[in-house]
Amino acid sequence: MKRTGVFYHDICGKEAYSSLAMGVEDGFLAIKNEGFFSRTGVTYFESRPAVEREIARIHTPDWIEEVKRTQWWRVSLYSIGGVLQATEKVIRGEIDNALVIAGVGGHHAHRDSAWGGCYFSVTGLAIPHAREILGARRFAIVDTDTHHADGVRHIFKDDDDVLHICFCGADYSWDDTPGSLVENKTKLCFPHGTSDETEIENVMREVPDRVREFKPELLFWICGMDTHQDSYGTRALTSKCYPKLAEIIKDTADRACGGRLIVKTCCNAPPHATAYILPRIVDCLGEVKRYAGE
Repeated sequence: MKRTGVFYHDICGKEAYSSLAMGVEDGFLAIKNEGFFSRTGVTYFESRPAVEREIARIHTPDWIEEVKRTQWWRVSLYSIGGVLQATEKVIRGEIDNALVIAGVGGHHAHRDSAWGGCYFSVTGLAIPHAREILGARRFAIVDTDTHHADGVRHIFKDDDDVLHICFCGADYSWDDTPGSLVENKTKLCFPHGTSDETEIENVMREVPDRVREFKPELLFWICGMDTHQDSYGTRALTSKCYPKLAEIIKDTADRACGGRLIVKTCCNAPPHATAYILPRIVDCLGEVKRYAGE
């Protein structure tokens, strides 16, 4: 079994960007109610709030002040803090992998602007944090959200030590103008699936070999759920698809970077979906095998 951390704060559920992050609290409670925290190897960590100097590693002072004036400031702090905390524990070897449940999105956040339920680069901020505090250098991000991760792509566009694979179906080039889906060896966009089967095929075809060849020290999976058939994105996938994606991503991390994996989600699917998906992702990460045979 793996040592798996689940990072969450009640603020992320109670103050979530609810029109987007629809099933945050329900997903966490399903993990808890399924008894995972009483099992050896799965540990709950209350997410800490990020502090301004950590956010300022990427974002401008003016943008930080602007977000402070919104109702999403506090939930953003705890969403970021959970990812930073998980990054510290995984890289230090205190746990093997982690699920971070956030209350806001992050991949549409640029250095000085954001859109789409995002305010700061929730996952992206873990990279300068890990470099400064932990001495890590090389990272891979796999994003299976419906929409192009324009913020993450722009922030790391000149950083060849960050592999960014985005299943957005968008024809984006290096500078977000029309161009090739495969811009270079470290910044790539691929189509999202139109069914469980095609989504799994796409991820299986494009992720494992690329990540293994890149040799990251840590793999992040931005597990967008707006691809769910009852959400607002592609509406293509059933709940059963996400645990299968988790198996592919986890196996990739096991082979590429010693199992060091952080899954971040803001639960942008209805409660019935997140209550099914999140316990099964934890089951996969922790190798608990409670749902074997499903």
